[in-house]
Amino acid sequence: MIAEITSWIMELMRQHGPVVVFLGVIVESVIVPIPSPLIIMGAGALLIEPGLPPSSALYSIMLRVVLPGSIASTLGAYFAYGIAFWGGKKLVDRFQSFLGFSWDEIAAMEKRLEARHMGLMIFALRALPVVPLSLISAAAGVLRLPAASFAFWTLLGSVPRCLVLGYLGYLMRDTYEGLAGRLNSIETIISGAIVIGACGAIWWLRARMRAPRA
Repeated sequence: MIAEITSWIMELMRQHGPVVVFLGVIVESVIVPIPSPLIIMGAGALLIEPGLPPSSALYSIMLRVVLPGSIASTLGAYFAYGIAFWGGKKLVDRFQSFLGFSWDEIAAMEKRLEARHMGLMIFALRALPVVPLSLISAAAGVLRLPAASFAFWTLLGSVPRCLVLGYLGYLMRDTYEGLAGRLNSIETIISGAIVIGACGAIWWLRARMRAPRA
């Protein structure tokens, strides 16, 4: 079913151009199993005329791929962000005995974190083509990064990501799907590493919360 949805999006992209890049990225942001690099790389392969001079190719990629892709990626990111933002407290309250710390304790730690530092981290992670976007957005929601800051840093990080993926799709042409699949496999491995890291973070928070205060 995922393959059918992806093929349908690509066919619409051939016919309607950047509008479908925007809609496709929104769909990919909500339907997690769709490989995240595939839509943008497909846009670079399908929408940019082959053989253009480098400057003209870059301009077309920015206009037809990066602009709609970055805006859609930012809007789509609010799906995972919103679920984590509004549902994070309920999950912590429900599993408080397992986690070993309360929501009030998390809130106290959040106040000591600067939004700018959190935003820079979101920018850096979103700019990398192999980092899972949904997990980044969910983490920002759990940490309750203000919505305006989340939008700013998400958009800023989406630009280089879309540029790299769009240009790779333009260069690879007929073989972009294979590269997109490999990038998605790397993203899956990184997702697993992040889950393991999250478990380690929970262990660290439990130890920190239980440590005697000076």
